[in-house]
Amino acid sequence: MIRKIEVFANKIKVGTLALTNDNKVAFQYTDEWVEKGFSINPFKLPLSKQLYYASSPHFKGLFGVFADSLPDSYGELLLDRYLKRKNINISDLTCLDRLAYVGCSGMGLLEYIPDFSEDTDRSNIDFDAIQKECNDLLDSKKVDSIINLFSLGGSSGGARPKSLIKYDGEDYIVKFSSKFDPKNIAELEYKYMSLAKEAGINIPTIKLVKSKSRKKYFLIKRFDRESGKKIHMISAAALLEVDFRAPCLDYNDLIKLTRVLTKNDDDVMEMYRRMVFNVLIDNQDDHAKNFSFIYDDINKTYRLSPAYDITPGRTYYGEHTTSVNGKGKNITDDDMLNVAISNKIELTAARQIIEKCKRAIKE
Repeated sequence: MIRKIEVFANKIKVGTLALTNDNKVAFQYTDEWVEKGFSINPFKLPLSKQLYYASSPHFKGLFGVFADSLPDSYGELLLDRYLKRKNINISDLTCLDRLAYVGCSGMGLLEYIPDFSEDTDRSNIDFDAIQKECNDLLDSKKVDSIINLFSLGGSSGGARPKSLIKYDGEDYIVKFSSKFDPKNIAELEYKYMSLAKEAGINIPTIKLVKSKSRKKYFLIKRFDRESGKKIHMISAAALLEVDFRAPCLDYNDLIKLTRVLTKNDDDVMEMYRRMVFNVLIDNQDDHAKNFSFIYDDINKTYRLSPAYDITPGRTYYGEHTTSVNGKGKNITDDDMLNVAISNKIELTAARQIIEKCKRAIKE
């Protein structure tokens, strides 16, 4: 059981996470980071020398920004299977233990010491072989190369299996299918991400790659890496410390969050554009972890990250996870225009966004 873990960013110590005597998580920035760094969560961890205590019930006892580093869904299953293979009792692990298994291999900027992560060659990946191993894992079968599978995707989030790879010398995420996905899921995601770009949405570079078996895989370039440097990213769920697994936000909240955090009108319009597109393609899986912000180290400000996970998807309750003007279904153009009015977005601009998104989808 780890009682203390050091947090680093590009080899500079950010602060220390520790368990208190009553097993609550505390965090404190270093003096150097307070002097020269930035707040890794301006709402919950302002840049000061005070000692912070985690209080949200949604992040395994952690602060949201550190919980963003942990895998969820598929990645959590993968980590648990990996730990069992190493004869580690997962019920004995603290949240700090789990961060140590992410170590320096996680998404975003933050790194954790001690580092128990596994290193691996991320180039020349056999996609078909990884897909088979993912299938075996999800079917509760034994995966012989569980260590390699964990090292490629142990910190990833979301329901679909993923690996963090090098492709053409750059950092990408490759997505694999689960047994619940349609057979052409890679083509579908490529199609709708391409349509999002046509609608004016900022997306990373995407690729549709054929394997040796001619199966197609969807690749998306990582925006938390730039020329080998790690970029700080934080989800809306972590910023506000809300439960992304439940309907907890409205797009009014996301747009207001974007305005307050970025103070950038372009980002506000971008968030509105993503709302419109998600509504029009019926992407109900628009939960609070599917919207992120990145820290611009040059301009010393937060910006809305490029878009990701934009595909049609239904929730089991048949409504958008993020509501639109208080509605989760049967959302109309008037509902979307009311969101614009509430957020002082010009109606002419809002209507233009709606029409542009409709044209892109029809094409």
